[in-house]
Amino acid sequence: ELAIETSALTKRFGAQTAVDGVDLAVPRGAVFGFLGPNGSGKTTTIRMLLGLLSATGGEARVLGEPMPRSLDAVLPRVGALVEGPAFSPFLTGEQNLRRFDAADRHSLARTRTARVATALDRVGLSHAARKKAHAYSLGMKQRLAIAATLLKSPEVLIFDEPTNGLDPVGIHDIRSTMRALADSGRTVLVSSHILSEIEQIADS
Repeated sequence: ELAIETSALTKRFGAQTAVDGVDLAVPRGAVFGFLGPNGSGKTTTIRMLLGLLSATGGEARVLGEPMPRSLDAVLPRVGALVEGPAFSPFLTGEQNLRRFDAADRHSLARTRTARVATALDRVGLSHAARKKAHAYSLGMKQRLAIAATLLKSPEVLIFDEPTNGLDPVGIHDIRSTMRALADSGRTVLVSSHILSEIEQIADS
C-alpha cells in the first residue's frame, strides 16, 4: 500500500521544464529518500504533492487521494517541513508550538497542552520547552520545526532538506528523529542532495 504515488508528474514554468515525468511509489511506514542535486526539482515536486503548485501534467495521489483535488481531506493527515516555520524568537519553544496549534482550525483547545508536550517529547526537546527560541541552536530549531509538523499527529511527513546547515550532532539528532517517526508507523519522505545522508536513514 502506497502513501504517495505519482505518475508522469510534470511541471513547466513557461519554456522551462522543472519536473519532467516523475514516477514515485512511497510505501507506507517507510523512510523514503527523495534524491537529486540542488535545482533538480525536488522542492517543486513536493509543492505539487502538497497542493501548493498545480502540475502541468501527470498525476499525484497522497494517502490514496488525488491531489490537489482532495486537498481538504488530505492536508490534515500530512505534516510538511518545506521551509522552516517563522518562530517568534522571544517566545519559548512551547509557546511557539501553542501558537501554531491555535492557528489550526481543526485543533481542540482543551487538548492543546498535551498535544504540545507530546510533540516536544517526540523530538527530544522537553528539556528546552521553556527556553526562548532565539537561544535554540540551529539543530534545536529544526527539531522544533519538526515538532510543529507533529501537532496534528500526521500519517505522512514530508521533509525538504531537513539537515541543511546543521553540524554533525544536529544531523544525527534529525536522522534519529525521522527514524523514530517511521518506526512509530508514520511514512516519512525526506528530500536531500546528499547521498550519504539518505543511505543512513532511508528504507527505499
